[in-house]
Amino acid sequence: MNARRVIAGAFVPALLAFGSAHAAVAGARAQATPTPYPAATGQPLPYPAYGTPVPDAVKRRPQPGVAPHISLDQAFAIAISKSPVFASQISQYDVTHAKYGAERSALLPNVSLTATGSQVYTPAGTVQSTNGTFTSNGIFKSDSISVQLQQLIFDGGRTLAALRSAKEANTAGYATLERDVQSLQFTVAQSYFQDLQAQAATQLAAQVVRQNEAQEDLVRARIRTGQAAPSDLYSAQFATAQSRSRLVQAQGQEIAANASFDNVLGLEADADVLPNDDVQTRTASQLPATVPLSYDEALKRAFLLRPDYLAAVHNVESADANVRFAKLARFPLITASARDGKQSTRPNGSGLQQSDSLGATLSIPLFDQGLTNFNVASAASQRDQALDTLQSTRIGVELNVRQGLAALISARSSLDQTNFEVKNAQVAADAAQARYKAGVDTLLDLLTAQVNLTQAQTDQLNALYALRIAEQTYAFDIGQTSTKL
Repeated sequence: MNARRVIAGAFVPALLAFGSAHAAVAGARAQATPTPYPAATGQPLPYPAYGTPVPDAVKRRPQPGVAPHISLDQAFAIAISKSPVFASQISQYDVTHAKYGAERSALLPNVSLTATGSQVYTPAGTVQSTNGTFTSNGIFKSDSISVQLQQLIFDGGRTLAALRSAKEANTAGYATLERDVQSLQFTVAQSYFQDLQAQAATQLAAQVVRQNEAQEDLVRARIRTGQAAPSDLYSAQFATAQSRSRLVQAQGQEIAANASFDNVLGLEADADVLPNDDVQTRTASQLPATVPLSYDEALKRAFLLRPDYLAAVHNVESADANVRFAKLARFPLITASARDGKQSTRPNGSGLQQSDSLGATLSIPLFDQGLTNFNVASAASQRDQALDTLQSTRIGVELNVRQGLAALISARSSLDQTNFEVKNAQVAADAAQARYKAGVDTLLDLLTAQVNLTQAQTDQLNALYALRIAEQTYAFDIGQTSTKL
């Protein structure tokens, strides 16, 4: 079974749709409503802000077959097909699955073909054997060919116990692989939204720079008309320089976030692949309606869906069967065998004769120097460890669900609060701007209002992407992740 091919097959449509999806996204962006953090208008600022030349870290290389902007579903598909970590996890499962196949074969008969040939040189003369007296030229040939079949008749159910243990282990291994898929999706989602947050932070920082530059122009105009002191220009220029410094920092963080996103996908760090910042990213909620927000319901859902918990349950079943397998070593073993062949019994290789056999073997263990007792004790210890792991996983699921739900509720409330904060700060900044133009407020009052607005917008930005990550975390905690999240 090629598990990677089966799992990756579910994402092929997303990979094939990269080109058309990119065009569709471009069209949707053109019709999109304004976002809380619009990109700065006018001429773009040099990169980094007012710095030359362009740093080498900014250069990016296009990836064949991958659009420069991808959706979250497409990011999942790329990571599953290219991530070396996930490839290693699949290889681990393949070993478990192969063992299950080997245990199933133990119920089938064992068939072997044997062929031998030999030639012995001795002095010529008369040879007396059980078949008579022969005259030999000193060359004795012995040839034989046979087919042998062995079949297990009875072992007390030991083979069936081994088969059940391997089957449960295989089921647990596949469940673990499913959790690995969910973990990969969760990691990709985190990096996806962190990259978007870094991009939005750069846009916000560039917007603040332009606002401060416009403020400088306003101060210069007021100085020329005698409505402001020349010292006000230094205060305005300080605010602009400070905002430029923050823009450079934001640009560096964006480069690092881009590289981290590429790395999670299994691409090179300079790949020209970015997350798609569409309108849906900034909606109030992205959780499906089927995701429960009640702790009791979420916990029940988690115990039904969490692959790591299901894997722990199947590992206990496998360990129980393994204990039974070890104990059944004390039972008698009966096997049947049949042989059909021909072999030569005369000098010079002449006279091939039929050689057949049919029989059964009974093996009764009497004393094995305590080996069976050791195997039973070892299997029982492994079962106890599996039970402990199950209990640990169970309380871990409870902790994850409760913490994830609390974080989700808090993140939603935080976003609502920051939205209100931005509205108030925007009204206050607009009022300060009008009062300063009218000569009522000082420049300090205006700068303070603008700083408050910038802080409120930053809080809103952080709250928005904290909610996106909280949603991904909660869905991961209850095991309800999919490419639609």
